[in-house]
Amino acid sequence: MITIPKHVLDQIFAHGEEAYNLECCGALLGKNDGVSSVVEIRRLKNINTDMPTRRYNVDPFELLKVEKDAESKGLELIGIYHSHPDHPAKPSKYDLEHAFPNLSYMVLSVEEGKAKEITSWRLKSFQNREFIKEEIKVMEEKQ
Repeated sequence: MITIPKHVLDQIFAHGEEAYNLECCGALLGKNDGVSSVVEIRRLKNINTDMPTRRYNVDPFELLKVEKDAESKGLELIGIYHSHPDHPAKPSKYDLEHAFPNLSYMVLSVEEGKAKEITSWRLKSFQNREFIKEEIKVMEEKQ
């Protein structure tokens, strides 16, 4: 399971809608104490120039900078999110081939510019390259 505050989930939805019809991507920062808990996100630049409407790539130096900043706040990189413009919120074969163990991968479906559905996935094992869907628990904030 992965938990995420409603306002942070709203930020992911907004990013997907703003980037439409390109894939957006970002880092999920938080804690992993048996359950992954997102505290904040960091938008990342999609550096894919071949197929940015269907693929994303993250600059490893940008990601390293984000990880170091997270560590300075007592947080860690717990996953990556990205959008699928006009496609389901399911990881593609490309997503599976480029996934790392121990991270959550949130996939946001954005249809005709409107965020529709988000799912989260974890790599079952590095050897057999299979995703397992994980439950997303949205945490409502107290007023």
